[in-house]
Amino acid sequence: MTVSAFKELLVCNEPDFEYNGQMYSICCPNGVYFVTASDSPGDIDLRFDSVDDMLDNWVIQGSLLRDILKDIEI
Repeated sequence: MTVSAFKELLVCNEPDFEYNGQMYSICCPNGVYFVTASDSPGDIDLRFDSVDDMLDNWVIQGSLLRDILKDIEI
């Protein structure tokens, strides 16, 4: 998935996705992005103020979301 397609998807969706056998989800109440990760229960405390903030700061299995986005199908 490209960054632009991901940003467009988040305009009206709160997706779940799988990456390397683990499940992840994103929700966005009131313009703030919250995430959950099956392999990292502490991620429930993460909050991101924008899509770019999430792309540049959410570490999934040792990599930034921006870097693995190309390998994710939503």
